[in-house]
Amino acid sequence: MPKKAKKLKKVKHAEIWKGMTITDLFVEYQKTGFNGKELAKAHHVMKAMIDDKECIKFATLAGALIPGGLKKVIYALLENNLVDGLIVTGAMLTHDLIEAFGEAHFHAPLQVPDYELQKEELNRIYNVVVPTKGYRVLEDGLQALFPELPQETMSSSKFINELGKKMTVKCIPKLAADRGIPIFCPSLPDSILGFQIWMFSQLHKLKVNPSLDQGDLLDFTWKNDEDNTKVGALIVGGGVPKHFLALAAQVAGKALDYAVQITMDRPEHGGVSGASISEGVSWGKVDEKAKTANIISDAIIALPLLVASLL
Repeated sequence: MPKKAKKLKKVKHAEIWKGMTITDLFVEYQKTGFNGKELAKAHHVMKAMIDDKECIKFATLAGALIPGGLKKVIYALLENNLVDGLIVTGAMLTHDLIEAFGEAHFHAPLQVPDYELQKEELNRIYNVVVPTKGYRVLEDGLQALFPELPQETMSSSKFINELGKKMTVKCIPKLAADRGIPIFCPSLPDSILGFQIWMFSQLHKLKVNPSLDQGDLLDFTWKNDEDNTKVGALIVGGGVPKHFLALAAQVAGKALDYAVQITMDRPEHGGVSGASISEGVSWGKVDEKAKTANIISDAIIALPLLVASLL
């Protein structure tokens, strides 16, 4: 056996048993290879990030996590002080608010023809649907609340905070506003929530300018060049939220110190969602000594396991 190979650790097969806890499961994952081992590694990276008092912790969230059933898992991130800031898509907030205003998402087997769903005003998201009625209810709820918000030009983060203050039922904006956790949404116009804001703004002074989030994020995270604050991220699904934080780290010259990524995307086509965390080192977005884990998995499977392990 080559000399380097002598230092390798033998694969020890995972065990399962009746009554095992999530902690037990993650100990067993450490014995495995592939993404099981990477998930166990992610737990340790997240734990180190959370325990680091000098670190500002972000979760960047993209993809259909709310329709997929992970609303309460996202709530858990906020309610248990696992993050200091969120960066999300406009669609994430849209689907959360649809449920906050009393509507729901529904299971829809793939065997159901899409033309039948269209006739019933049901919009497919793989094996889940959201009724068109949900968007009508969302419109009624938002248009009633918008006049109560500051009638001025705001960043997306300020708008979401002000909206959260007015919400009376549990939702992502309300939980974040109650805890002083900023939510940045650079892709807000690419959503029905963004469209509702645009419609209201045509006849009112309330305006939302997502480009202002850039300054808000930099001010929140890095106050000045001498600031030695560390920054870490739980990156789910990639997309605009992932790159918005990574770009801020790059231009601030403050590469990420912790990074855990959960994605199903591939790196070969050059897209940001599939880009490995190590690729970010070449851009100065991730520090070469950063603690990292890269999980190739459906977030609907991996994220609840990871968050549960931290609790």
